Amino acid sequence: MPDIVKNIPITLDKVRNLRLDLNAMVLFEEATGKSVFKIGADMSARDIRALLWACLRHEDKNLTVEAVGQMVTPENIPDLSAQLIEAFNTAMPEPESETQGEALSR
Repeated sequence: MPDIVKNIPITLDKVRNLRLDLNAMVLFEEATGKSVFKIGADMSARDIRALLWACLRHEDKNLTVEAVGQMVTPENIPDLSAQLIEAFNTAMPEPESETQGEALSR
């Protein structure tokens, strides 16, 4: 089965791939009690760690939240944040405008 959601390569302890699919969204919600659709600038360190973990679980079912937390450093947080935003944007592309949709359906 082909991957529907694009992986975003990320370097932590090794090269891993972020994937924000429905399973990752559910894992994040179960871990934090928050919807991935309602997170934003007010994300806590706990939220970032949980989102990274949820997006990495597709490759390693034994990966723990704590292990992911040990891979994050003050030096790599800016890059990780950018890659999480890219994963979110890849998973949630902007909807086509109605005029674009109409032009395609004609």
